[in-house]
Amino acid sequence: MPLTESVKGNDACPVCGGEPGRTVYAETRDPITLDTFQIVACSHCTTTYTAPRPSSLNRYYPHLYREYGRFVTSVLRAFYDARVSRWARLKPAGGSVLEVGCGRGLMLAAFSRQGWKTTGIERNEEAAEAARRAFGLDVSAKPVEALPLDARFDLIIMFHVLEHIAAPVTLLGECAKRLAPGGRIILNVPNFASWQSRFGGSNWFHLDPPRHLTHFTPETLAATLERAGLKLADVNFVSFEHDPYGWVESSINRLTGRKNTLTRFLMGLDAFGPAVLVSLLLGAALFPPAAILSLISWAGKRGALMEAVAVASSKS
Repeated sequence: MPLTESVKGNDACPVCGGEPGRTVYAETRDPITLDTFQIVACSHCTTTYTAPRPSSLNRYYPHLYREYGRFVTSVLRAFYDARVSRWARLKPAGGSVLEVGCGRGLMLAAFSRQGWKTTGIERNEEAAEAARRAFGLDVSAKPVEALPLDARFDLIIMFHVLEHIAAPVTLLGECAKRLAPGGRIILNVPNFASWQSRFGGSNWFHLDPPRHLTHFTPETLAATLERAGLKLADVNFVSFEHDPYGWVESSINRLTGRKNTLTRFLMGLDAFGPAVLVSLLLGAALFPPAAILSLISWAGKRGALMEAVAVASSKS
């Protein structure tokens, strides 16, 4: 299948608007639609990104995208509860939290149980309504800039969201305006400089074009935050729920030539069959070395995922 047709202006850098420079991967395939894209580095700010950016991303987010069954959801809920407990300790008496891209609201529900006031934003009304039904949360489909400027939050969470955003600096700037004094923005994004990324190459599980529009490294993430009047206060590379699985799926991608077979099955996009059986058997064999590789990469600060804490810059 040929590269997706470029839309004028949609091959510009999402961070600075610069022209594409070095081609990192000449072709990488979307595992859902099988459309192909390029991964390029900006000629100006060196940020790596997906090109061309489709004029509409709706077809790349099927109804079952990231909709997992009960078992996977319960496992993720346990991991997310642990993350929220750690984040909530930043203000033990409770505070206010905004989650941009809150999904079904698993994290916001955990914050609510910790006594926090919660607000969520989702990409469309259907997703927002699903979160409201699931947990009775305050979730809307309005953009961050539609929130009143006097709405101040102690924490703003973007958990695997920023890499999906066409204008990340704009979004970060709007979030910065709504931070309470001493507030923090917590960002979780894939690490394009990770060992797992280098191993997986164009078949890296966390590359995920075109849903992932920008592919951050610690350096380019810090530079993006600076453009939005923020500064990187801390970053860690530990992700129990996503890093070992990324090693497994990336390895299967390379071994079988198929893209994200396990994930497509877990989302209900594909029925059980020979390809899924082979991937499940490979996954069981690969998980122990994947866990060891994850531990080593965390120690070397080259984990596949980054959790970054940003605060308002003293210059802003």
